[in-house]
Amino acid sequence: MKKILVVVLALVMVLSLVTACGEPPAAPEVAEEKAADKAEEAAPAEEAAKELTEVTFVLPRTIEVLEDTPFWVATTQGYWAEEGLKVNIEQSFGTTDVKMVATGQAEFCVPGTSYVLTSVVNELPVKAVYQYDAVNIWVMAYLKDSGISTWDDMKGKTVALGDASWEALISPTLAAAGIDVANELEFIVAGENRFVQVQEGKIDLLFSWLGEIYQLQGQGFDFDFLWGDEVIQTCGNPVVTSYDMIENNPEIVEGFIRGMAKGAYFVYVNPEAGADVSCARFPEIDVSWDAAIGIQNGRVAQMFGVGDATNAKMLEKIGWHFEDKWRTTVDGSVGSIEGLEADIDFDLIYTNEFIAAANDWDRAEVEADANNYEFTVRDKYQ
Repeated sequence: MKKILVVVLALVMVLSLVTACGEPPAAPEVAEEKAADKAEEAAPAEEAAKELTEVTFVLPRTIEVLEDTPFWVATTQGYWAEEGLKVNIEQSFGTTDVKMVATGQAEFCVPGTSYVLTSVVNELPVKAVYQYDAVNIWVMAYLKDSGISTWDDMKGKTVALGDASWEALISPTLAAAGIDVANELEFIVAGENRFVQVQEGKIDLLFSWLGEIYQLQGQGFDFDFLWGDEVIQTCGNPVVTSYDMIENNPEIVEGFIRGMAKGAYFVYVNPEAGADVSCARFPEIDVSWDAAIGIQNGRVAQMFGVGDATNAKMLEKIGWHFEDKWRTTVDGSVGSIEGLEADIDFDLIYTNEFIAAANDWDRAEVEADANNYEFTVRDKYQ
């Protein structure tokens, strides 16, 4: 079922390229004003008068993508404002995001699991508090006419990375697929335009993830891909914060991930509304409307898995860390992360202590928000 959905979504991306996108107006400010009004109306007067607490949330790569919709929903729908928070979203690369959180330069980040495990091994004072990506999100992409169609076909090829540290992210998946990472692949740090170099045939393979690859397909890149979750079922990027935040500001941690959970559920309920939110945020990203929706379906797959049974399990407690998925993640990373042992204490990696609070809200209200969402840019794409 997982493989079928991935193929269907990829086909949707390709077929949708016949639809030219317009130049949507820059509507995020209007949406945020509406969200602020909503938050103020919903709160007592004395609460509305309070100044919002600013926190910094750093992403491990560029912000200008259409897949981070839950963050922008939490902003534009006022979910974080309702928690008394003003969230400043910034970008970083490599391991900078985790180090910023560990040193108090940022409150939250959403790193890959190898960065989390490396931080634990190096005794950085950080811990995962919310499982944002519940599945193995990694993919290996290639040009459709490249002659590559299986994992074995990748042996002896070059792989484009955005950062040297990304090799550790994909290594467990490649090893599970039967590839000798050290001897059968050549990794090339190609920077932010790595996908362009693969499109031009300068590099054979693109290391990517579901959300990004759907966006690239929607932008006209002639890529197909293999999904890592088909060979090893791990978890993906969690939200990470510091020990200091957990101990001294638990109410901020709760509020942040509660807003995150609402944003994630909003996209699950109405991916098309999610597409409108992100397209309004980044009107310069040139994709068709069908492609924009496909990207949101990819985001839903990363957060809640594929298939009704898996969706139901993930939705029961949004953000829950599943020990079996972390067990597989750790086992697959031993040997590629220096100092990591299979018997690592999972309590050092993550905590589920905030998940009850993260799910303490009325889902019917968010469903109403999603289903009654007023589109701002959709018509410009059709």
